[in-house]
Amino acid sequence: MCLREVKKVRIMQLMTMSSMDETHIDSLLPIEISSFRNPWGKLSFLDEISNQHSYSYVLTIPHGSDDQVVAYICLRQIIDELHILKIAVRRSYRRKGIAYRFLADCLCAVSKQGVRAVFLEVRPSNSAGLHLYRKLGFHIVGKRPKYYLDTGEDAIIMRILL
Repeated sequence: MCLREVKKVRIMQLMTMSSMDETHIDSLLPIEISSFRNPWGKLSFLDEISNQHSYSYVLTIPHGSDDQVVAYICLRQIIDELHILKIAVRRSYRRKGIAYRFLADCLCAVSKQGVRAVFLEVRPSNSAGLHLYRKLGFHIVGKRPKYYLDTGEDAIIMRILL
């Protein structure tokens, strides 16, 4: 199954993974704002979902007459490597294993598409993120000095070989 063909895949009970589209953006922006010091705006997400090398997914749960975005991820593929640009979970759903399962399922899917390595940058102060990535098998492979402009913090570069 091609990544772009992923429409509805059951991940957790009552939650559905689907490709991100414009209709999800307004629902995920509050998650973005509460998760990142320099959040993306609507235009950044629109640019990302229109990029032919980008794979962006949302995890939703039924909520009234709509689906509520619980989590999202933005990935960018370059040949046989994938870069995780964003992953976030709605605050009220954190610490329930959702990010772990969501990212694990995404890694499983991309490994079937010929992706051999996945990279990401993470703040040293993001202990929850570091724990998640280590638990999934990512290893530190380097750092980017003063990567985060808002704090001057270095970025830890992590990689997993699939």
